[in-house]
This record gives sequence, structure tokens and C-alpha cells, in this order.
Amino acid sequence: MEYRFNAKEWACLPVEEKIHRCHLMAEEARKLAETATPTIQKRYLGMAVEWENLAKEIEEAAKL
Repeated sequence: MEYRFNAKEWACLPVEEKIHRCHLMAEEARKLAETATPTIQKRYLGMAVEWENLAKEIEEAAKL
């Protein structure tokens, strides 16, 4: 994954790009979960859910 989270950059992104990047981050967390220990796997999967939830909330707030 090439994207790295940067708060200043994030603030300037269009809504559609924020949503896209949330999905990318969720996908990366799921990939990391595949080879993680059970405890860490649970955390990665939780992070994936949070990124997906954030994408939904951004989308709803923008009423896309």
C-alpha cells in the first residue's frame, strides 16, 4: 500500500477520496490480520471495521 495517513493532507481531500482511502485502510488491516496471531488478528479486524464505519459516516455526512 502506498498511502500513508497524513492529517493535514486528509483535511484537504475531497469526500470521495476520503471514503476511498478509508476502504483502502480497511483492506490493508484485513490483509495484516491474515498472518497475525489471534490476539493481534482481532485488533486488525477491529481496525478494519472502524475504517469501514468511518467511510460510512463520511458518506452519510456528505449525503452522497
